[in-house]
Order: sequence, then C-alpha cells, then structure tokens
Amino acid sequence: MKKLLFISTFIITLAMLSCNKTSSYKDKLNVHHENLEPKELEIKHYNKELFSLDTADFANGLKSIQDDYMVFLAGNLDDADAVSYLRDFATDTFCIRLNNMAEAKFSNDKKLTKEIQSVYQRLHYYYPNIHIPSTYFYISGIDYNMPAVMIQPEGVMISLDYYLGNEDNIYDYVGMPRFRSVQCQPSYISRDLAQAFYDNYFAQNNKQKDILSEMVNVGKQLYFIEAMNPALPDSVLLGYSSKQSRWAENHEADVWATLVGNNMLYANDMELFRTFFGDGPFTQAFSNEAPARLGEFIGLQIIRSYMTHNDVSLQELISNNDIQQIFQESQYKPRK
Repeated sequence: MKKLLFISTFIITLAMLSCNKTSSYKDKLNVHHENLEPKELEIKHYNKELFSLDTADFANGLKSIQDDYMVFLAGNLDDADAVSYLRDFATDTFCIRLNNMAEAKFSNDKKLTKEIQSVYQRLHYYYPNIHIPSTYFYISGIDYNMPAVMIQPEGVMISLDYYLGNEDNIYDYVGMPRFRSVQCQPSYISRDLAQAFYDNYFAQNNKQKDILSEMVNVGKQLYFIEAMNPALPDSVLLGYSSKQSRWAENHEADVWATLVGNNMLYANDMELFRTFFGDGPFTQAFSNEAPARLGEFIGLQIIRSYMTHNDVSLQELISNNDIQQIFQESQYKPRK
C-alpha cells in the first residue's frame, strides 16, 4: 500500500511539474480578443483611387476623393504646384508599376484584413484607451529610409509597395540591401503594424547606458510585437531569414557566453553596440552565417524567460524600467 501511495504521489508530482514546465510566456499571449473592437474592419485603398483618376481632369478628381482621404490630401488642392506634384506621382511609370504589382499581390486582401483586425483587437485587449483611426493602403514609391507603416491621429497608413516579395527584383532596382529586402514580404505587415504602435505609444528615447539595458528594452519591444500577433515565427519577428533564425537558436549559448565571458553586459562602447545591434547581412565577429542584431535576439529570450518565471502582465512589463530587476528575475539561462 505504501509503495502504491508513493508511486501515485510521484506520478502526481511529475504531472504538476509537467504543467508548470509548459506554462510559459506563450500561454500568456493566448488572450480572448475575437469579440473585441473592431468587430469589422474596412480598409480604404487610397492607391486604387489615386491611380484611377482621370489625368485630364486631375485637380477635380482629387477634390472628389479629398474628404475620404484627408490624411493624404489635407493640402490646398487649388494650389497648382500641389496638384502637379500628385499628378506627376500618379503618372510616374515606376509608381504605376508598383501599384499594379500591389494590386496583383493583394487582389484578395481578406486574410490580410483579418490579420490587421486581430492586431487591433489584441491592442484593444491590453490598451483599450488607445484610439485606432481609419486604416489606409497606399503606394509610397519605396523610400526605404521611411517606415512602411505610419500612424497619425487621422489614420494608419500601410505602404503596400514595401511588401511585394522582391518580385521582378524591384527592391534591387531601387538599391535596397538584400538583408533589408528579405523583410519586404506580406507576412511582415502585421509585425510592422505592431512595431508602429509600440513606437508611437511606448518607445523611450533615453540613450541606453550599456549593452544589457539595450537588450532588455529591445526585448520588451519585440515581446510587445509578439503579443500583438503570437503566430509570427521568430524569423519574421526578428527580421531574419529562416537559416539565420536557426543559427541564432543553435548558437544562443555561445553568444551569451561571449557577452558574459568578455564582460560586455555593462559595457558602453559604440563598437560593441554596432556589433550586437547594428543592421547588416551578418555579424562578422561570430560568423558570416550569424545574423545581425544578435543583441535583439538575446534580449527577446531574456524577456521571454522573465515572463515565464513571473506573474506579470504585458502592461506591467512595458511600464517597468528597472533593467536589473527584469534581468535578475528572468532567471535567463540559454540552452547549450
């Protein structure tokens, strides 16, 4: 009898440990958001309207759509120079090409609309007081120094020509580096949308004192993005190729050992910041196979560990600026 009791107790203990083990940061991201606002989402297609205007009567055409697209057309449309600028844009052969590619790529945008709606609903779950304005698709002409998603009080503006998948080598044509154009995929839209909300409402401009502070703060940002779309693979979340993402996962312990063993965590050295946070095709200090921004990757793992080991909400995480507390309570220890 005692032996049976011991075995039963042992099995129950194992089951409890198993439950605790699977109760990770991922479980916290499974929130009930489907019935929250917006229950329906209408996306306004400024690009369709603009490129379909009659160029022979362009000024009046702009005026006919101005009320619906004030976020783009707030200027004086009786100003001949302003109208000329917009006409030149709408008749530019490259911009027309971009719009045609976007129209073909996103001819059926129901799936994309659902993804955007889900980001909004999750944002509403965590931050119900944040107002979400109307959403617009448009063509920007690919100025890759500008964000692909912009948020203003009048509208959320998503530039579809940033998400064409480099078809016909379109991003090579404008001189965009390949390590940047790998992110120009439709799967990045919800990620960039969440990033834009974080930048608008939660980003801090304080200059970080050391590598650890930067890692923790970037990790918080990435975790916020993940909370807005938990289905994102790590490769998209971090802006890596699948091969780069696997390298980071397989060498996590090595990167961490380098940081700790060389006393880099509390260093404030611009060269180290460039090594661990600068963008580029790879991190040469480790390998030509190693992705850039490995400090971001480690920072995300620290925050995931922190959220796994602590009863903390997303809101509490984002508002907590105590770097040392977060790091110490994360119990972060990479797998070898």
